[in-house]
Parts: sequence; C-alpha cells; structure tokens
Amino acid sequence: MFIVVHCIDSTGNVDIVEIKRPFDNCIVTKNTYRDNHIPLRELSGTVMQIEKYIFYLNKWGKKGEDVLTNKYKEKLLDDFKIKITNPSGIIVMGRENCLSNIQREDFEVIKRKYKNIIDIITYDDLLKRLKFTIEQLKKET
Repeated sequence: MFIVVHCIDSTGNVDIVEIKRPFDNCIVTKNTYRDNHIPLRELSGTVMQIEKYIFYLNKWGKKGEDVLTNKYKEKLLDDFKIKITNPSGIIVMGRENCLSNIQREDFEVIKRKYKNIIDIITYDDLLKRLKFTIEQLKKET
C-alpha cells in the first residue's frame, strides 16, 4: 500500500511525494552482491515509479500546469498558478533501525545517487528530523 501526493510549494512549483508502509525489510539486501548491499525490489520499483511521474509531469508542460491549476482552483489562493519546473520526488519508506552499519553505508550511497532527483527518507530518519525540528523550535521560544 502507498500514497502518492503532489506537493506544491509557496511559489506554485509541484513535487511528488510517495509514502509507503514502514516495513523493516524493503530498503537493501541482507546479503551482498559483489560486496554491496543492493536496493531491494520495493525501493528500486518506487524510484522508477517516481522517475516516470516526473518524466510525464515534465512532458505535460504548460498544458499540465493549466490542468492542475484548474483542478485545484477551489483549494488555491486567487491568481495562484501551479508550475511544473523541474519537479523532484520524495520517497518515505522503510526503516533503518534494523540495518547493520555496512548496510547503512550502502543505503547512504544509494540515497546520494538519486539525491538530484529523489530524496529517499526512512521513517526513522523522518522521526529524527521531526524531533530535531521540535527541539530547535523549543530553543527559539
């Protein structure tokens, strides 16, 4: 099961977020292939799916911007336009608390490989980011 969401920033640019269930074993293999823990099928398939969404969004261009703006007009501010400007993706999936240090290192290589297009975030990382943000906000008040 998964959820796909279009995120629109304050200037109208659209990105894609895919949220998967937080399974423990969906990121990298337990065994190595040529001394590497490679991405599991669930992760590879999700990356491919996001890349296709981005490809089709880019192809849609100005017409797509108009279609999306009209579709969500009721939820947008007056004169707010949705823009398709080199969209990126975010994948939220899996857990990293059960990974070995070597698996984490290989997963970091995978994440950085796609960083220019897709941000791959585990649920554990998402929780760490939220806790950090909350702590920073507490310090400011």
